Amino acid sequence: MNPLSRFTNEELEARLKDLVQKERKLLHVIIEHIREIDGRRIYLTKGYSSIYDYLTKELGYSGSAAMRRLEAARLLREVPQVAEHLQEGTLNLSQIGELSRAIKEKEKLSGEKVSSFQKQDLVAAVFGKTAQETQYEVARIFDLPLKDYDTQRLQKDESVRLEFTLTKEQHEKLLRCKDLAAHILLQGNGSVSLNEVIEFLADQYLDEKFKKPKSSRIPQQKSLHEEIKKSVRPSAQKLMSNPAIITTDSVVERKSITPKMRKLILARDKCCQYVNKDTGAKCHSTFALQIDHKTSKWAGGMNTIDNLQLLCSQHNRMKYKREAGIESR
Repeated sequence: MNPLSRFTNEELEARLKDLVQKERKLLHVIIEHIREIDGRRIYLTKGYSSIYDYLTKELGYSGSAAMRRLEAARLLREVPQVAEHLQEGTLNLSQIGELSRAIKEKEKLSGEKVSSFQKQDLVAAVFGKTAQETQYEVARIFDLPLKDYDTQRLQKDESVRLEFTLTKEQHEKLLRCKDLAAHILLQGNGSVSLNEVIEFLADQYLDEKFKKPKSSRIPQQKSLHEEIKKSVRPSAQKLMSNPAIITTDSVVERKSITPKMRKLILARDKCCQYVNKDTGAKCHSTFALQIDHKTSKWAGGMNTIDNLQLLCSQHNRMKYKREAGIESR
């Protein structure tokens, strides 16, 4: 039996938050130890030529995990505030990795060392930011040159590795396409990587350009009703099986909600409209958005603009399960 199954949702979340705090504190202590071992060169007496070899071979860290911790330890030596922000969660190892790469690039370009004061200012500029926001900040502060060239390399399996630069607008468009096509991509092959998005867009264009039939590699979408009906308790199954009460057939939905209505709802809502009733926190996800009836059709809800909203697939699924009688503890 799962030992965590005895906890309520509230208890489980509280335990997780407590563990995350302990994990951050432990990470800080580990980084401190790595810094001290690196400073004393203890790894040399253990038969390793570098602290990196010690972390990977003696302690069993993966190469990337060892490098992130080593970068944090060395930055901590010059910027002591790093320790506090690691514990608070306003700074993480991914951000420190971005800082380290930017510092190395700046030193290579300028031929001069980045001072401790500059590093302190750099750390202060990225507190609480995401990895992508951190990339932008360090590039802006160091005035790193733009890389707008394209490179491609043919690999042994005849795949091609590409490296190219997108403008901010181009990147946002590609991510928007990724979110909107998520339903089809996830059903087709379980992947929503950018290379799959590019392939999907290319297929769409070529099918339209040359009037080819739609690709058969993507299975027909099943309604949410059919996907979860198996897990619904018997009393709810009876309710859902009555077509006079509830209609979830995807063909009916497509006919009753016109493309124009879908565009209006997408333009109006833009993101998932789920709001936590206790905290007031809104989801804001733009991934795999679905049109949902605020008042469900089985309860008399109509296909009107004011009764329709965007929900991400996960919150739409959760709402449906609750209405169907599948209650979470």
